[in-house]
Amino acid sequence: MKELARLFPYLKKHRLRLLLGFAFVTISNICSTSVPKFVGSIVDGMQEANIDQSAVNTSIVTILLLTIGSGFFMFLTRKTIIVASRLIEYELRNDLLSALERQSLSFYHNHSTGSLMALTTNDIAAMREFLGPALMYSANTLTTFSFALAFMGALNPSITMMALLPLPFMAFLTYFIGKKVHIGFRDVQEQFSTLTAQAQEAFSGVRVIRAYRREAHETKEFEAQSSLYQQRNIRLAFLQSLTMPSMMALVGFSNLLVLGYGGMLVIQNKATIGDLSQFFIYLNQLIWPVAAIGWVTNLIQRAAASAKRVGDIMDLDSEITDSVQVRTQSFNDSGIVYTHVGMKYPGRTKAALEDISFSIPKGSSLGIVGATGSGKSTIAALLPRLFDPTDGEIVFDGVSIQHIPISQLRSTIGLVQQEAFLFSMSLADNIRFGKPDATIEEVIKAAELAGLADDIATFPNGYDTIVGERGITLSGGQKQRTAIARAIIRNPNMLIFDDAFSAVDTATEEHILRGLKLIMEDRTTMIIAHRVSTVALCDAIIVLDHGRITEQGTHEALLAAKGMYFTMYQRQQLEEEFKHYSTEISEIEQ
Repeated sequence: MKELARLFPYLKKHRLRLLLGFAFVTISNICSTSVPKFVGSIVDGMQEANIDQSAVNTSIVTILLLTIGSGFFMFLTRKTIIVASRLIEYELRNDLLSALERQSLSFYHNHSTGSLMALTTNDIAAMREFLGPALMYSANTLTTFSFALAFMGALNPSITMMALLPLPFMAFLTYFIGKKVHIGFRDVQEQFSTLTAQAQEAFSGVRVIRAYRREAHETKEFEAQSSLYQQRNIRLAFLQSLTMPSMMALVGFSNLLVLGYGGMLVIQNKATIGDLSQFFIYLNQLIWPVAAIGWVTNLIQRAAASAKRVGDIMDLDSEITDSVQVRTQSFNDSGIVYTHVGMKYPGRTKAALEDISFSIPKGSSLGIVGATGSGKSTIAALLPRLFDPTDGEIVFDGVSIQHIPISQLRSTIGLVQQEAFLFSMSLADNIRFGKPDATIEEVIKAAELAGLADDIATFPNGYDTIVGERGITLSGGQKQRTAIARAIIRNPNMLIFDDAFSAVDTATEEHILRGLKLIMEDRTTMIIAHRVSTVALCDAIIVLDHGRITEQGTHEALLAAKGMYFTMYQRQQLEEEFKHYSTEISEIEQ
């Protein structure tokens, strides 16, 4: 159960509520276990015919008050312990989210979205059940047993010993079944992660699935995983179902022992019927606490399995962290220098970048072009430390980025990636994601600069239009322009466009670049593109090939050199002419 030790700090934080809960459950069980004494005295008094009606009425009122008191304090127990468990659940979710947020991109390459979703749903819920119901019923069982056994022992030690004979069997069953439940629940949670991951991918890729008519295949795959999940759940349910009937059978056996042995003592005048009545009431009071032992054991085993899964994530240190020499910067210069930078991704034999060196003075722009897989996006990912280079150094504003706080470094960079990710909220809120406190005027200005304002004007709800999950209601170009507006509104020191214009046509691209020209004047800008026309106006251009810089210079100088850049330019010019002629032919035919 060492996995549950990580929950101790949370329990310590809410110890006042928990201690109050334990006090309330103690008072509740003092009240409930006091009832049998009054019942026994009434039974004995009636048998001996030496009790009057007023004494019976007094006992009935006392029993009623004790029962009300027991119920009231049990209500307070739930209000304290269960509420504390909900508060801890809230804190656990926040801490898990913080742990996920600090991880590097390589972490998400190795963990599917579905498995992480399972952690935040099933696993956190299982831990909460331990922190709430399991603790509450454990306290209830402990106090009920303590008081009931104390009263039973004071009443008749020999009958008490007889009633406790099944307890060792209860302990053995609890341990044996609990161990099986732990393994079974772990298997269920792992399969649930697999099932969730598959469902999430199917929902996200529904358009691709339909386009390739793979509905039947995906359904079959989901059914197979769902069937395995069902089988593991049935096995777990079977193991859990053994617990309570076993406990109830042992409690019933205790009743038989008390009845047989106690009845013999009554016949021998060594005990009274009132005493025997009290024992039966005490045993009935112990039925739920005894049954709860198995149930609580199941909850503990499930929580331990979940705590390990969640703990493995929380204990995982990010590959990208602040160094001990980190210090806050003022960013007066904001120039960028890459010096002999190399990068090899984990698990890859070939380096993505080798010996990359260049500089971008403040307020200037650098264009990066090259074939697919040449390392363009890797250069962009290194600056905000989405990855760290394996060789060389990157300097920003005269300071190594390793010595700048990650949060401050990233807050000064506006990054627009090729795959624009939008959230299921309004267009205005998606743009504001780059600056949460931005006014609607700032949102409109950013949209205009990104060439998105005209499109938004055609939407019925304008800037309040909900874009749907991942921006599904928008075209590829509209999504990219929204992402560009999101970066612009931050007013960053550094702008990085990682093939951000790939989904827009040439005319729209020119319009966006004209709008960005004013913003780029006072900012350091890096533009990565597959089209030469995108980087033609940059102050400097580098050409990448297989992770190395093969050419660098201005647009005119690179064309004059008639190297790789010149070849790319000619090919793209031919492609544009071909598209132009194709469009004219289509219009004539129509």
